Amino acid sequence: MVSSDHIYHVLRQEILSLELLPGTQMREEDLAGRFGVSRTPVRSAISRLAAERLVTVVPRKGTFVAEIDFAYSRQLVFLRTSVEQRLLPMLCADPPEGLLEGLEENLSRQRLLLAGSFQPLQFYRLDNRFHELYFSAMALDAVWKVLQQFHAHYTRFRMLDMRESGLFRQFYEEHRELVELIRRGEAEALTRLIARHLEGPLDRIDPRQAAEIPGK
Repeated sequence: MVSSDHIYHVLRQEILSLELLPGTQMREEDLAGRFGVSRTPVRSAISRLAAERLVTVVPRKGTFVAEIDFAYSRQLVFLRTSVEQRLLPMLCADPPEGLLEGLEENLSRQRLLLAGSFQPLQFYRLDNRFHELYFSAMALDAVWKVLQQFHAHYTRFRMLDMRESGLFRQFYEEHRELVELIRRGEAEALTRLIARHLEGPLDRIDPRQAAEIPGK
């Protein structure tokens, strides 16, 4: 029998990947029929999504996929940029053993993905893992975990940028340049590049225009 936990993870993934677009109504009876369960496990899954602010429950109207909060997303980008601008220069003096090899392996996976057909979420996962590698290398796993507490909202913002801009090759090239700057120990250039890399979506997505998300 399909569990509430399974329903939660499936719906969460569809919301993060924008398969379920902001504003989409989520009817309990439809979801119960889709998963072949009663409304009880569906209601439990929706409660968990509501707690993460991924869905909005409107009394007497229904449950809807939450809109992307662009003001909140801007704050998350500020937080992420501030942390990485502090972290990356620390890598230049003495890159931890195995870090550069791990980053190069991740870049190889990105190149393979770009050589064929892929879904934006596949690239996003590699992108996220690329950044996680240098947090782990500096024994800052707890810091990364704190950042991941806001991951769901940041993911939808980034997914929208990736889907609409299609700049996957640019993202890859910026990752490749980050590795080269770490290798050469160019700390100042690193801080400029990571700001451009992380803040780029803020320049590309205008919240006034994004109110009408294509495909919605």
